[in-house]
Amino acid sequence: MTHARHCAHCGSALAAGRCPGTEPLLTHDGLEYGTAAQIAHRLGEDVDAALVRRWAYRSRRPRGKLTGALPGHHLPGRGRGVTWYQLGHATRVEMLTRTSTVGLRRGELTPVA
Repeated sequence: MTHARHCAHCGSALAAGRCPGTEPLLTHDGLEYGTAAQIAHRLGEDVDAALVRRWAYRSRRPRGKLTGALPGHHLPGRGRGVTWYQLGHATRVEMLTRTSTVGLRRGELTPVA
């Protein structure tokens, strides 16, 4: 019997057989923050951690549709550190990219919990 080494949903490497994306989000001043894997798990099956990171990259580029829409908050630590994204910003970026008329079409908008 073989075991998966990566989460089928977000693509993150499994730690002790569990996906880090299933951990609870951090709450600060009433806002929820999570890693790319955690955000991907909250936004639906067709969103993976790599897509969340691409949104953040596009958010840092000047003169783009997503400029400033998904700021990341990087905390140094072991290895490369951890970047946290606000769930509210990520849901807005998801809406902007899903309702776009260019690029690949994806599923319906994720219902707000």
